[in-house]
Amino acid sequence: MSEQKPSLTYRDAGVDIDAGNELVSRIKETAARTRRPEVLG
Repeated sequence: MSEQKPSLTYRDAGVDIDAGNELVSRIKETAARTRRPEVLG
């Protein structure tokens, strides 16, 4: 059997979930104001 490599975490890959969540909370209202009837979704 081959040895398993330790799994890579988001943080190990340079992803900061907390910073992403902070960004979303900061731009949520601004992004919501861009919604128009022509926007799908």
